[in-house]
Amino acid sequence: MDRISKHWFPIALVILLIGITLFIWKPWGEKAEKLPLLGKAADFELEGTSGETVTLTENEGKLRLVYFFFSYCPDICIPTTAMLSKLQDELKERELFGDKAVMYSISFDPERDTRERLKQFAEGYQADFTGWKFLRGEEEAVKDLALQYKISVIKDDTGNFLHQNIFTLVDDNGEIRKYYNAGDPDVVASGELINQIADDMENLAP
Repeated sequence: MDRISKHWFPIALVILLIGITLFIWKPWGEKAEKLPLLGKAADFELEGTSGETVTLTENEGKLRLVYFFFSYCPDICIPTTAMLSKLQDELKERELFGDKAVMYSISFDPERDTRERLKQFAEGYQADFTGWKFLRGEEEAVKDLALQYKISVIKDDTGNFLHQNIFTLVDDNGEIRKYYNAGDPDVVASGELINQIADDMENLAP
């Protein structure tokens, strides 16, 4: 007992230093989380707000966040787009936006979401078109594309759409790495997803 008490200080010091080292370098920390490969992301060829053709693969080598929505959405799409606007700012602060990461907001409502409408809608959220693309395509084709991203879309009797509110993170090699559920308005409003997505993108950035 006397021998242990005699050496308690150096032993405690060593334990403390090991603990600090593990805290700093821990590989299991949230930011160092290893994201699994969830399959190849489906490519697309859609129309941008200036009439240009935009594809997923043209930004190969960059991280891509894919979101399906429609601008006349009466509920969740509006706060979600506002959240994406804040994510855009966060990615700029981390020097990821545009050069290393881009975002796609894809409408499945081409009848109402014309190029002009999408551009006006995007500008209302201070979208920077160098790294945040608002896209449109034929209704059925985009609904099929959404299904390939595991997102179901159903048109109701009023002409609106019921859909899952999900972001898909695609890495620089075109592999899906994570799905984010943005269906809870409280989670979207809290800003939790902004840091989570930005951290994941920073971690995966080439």
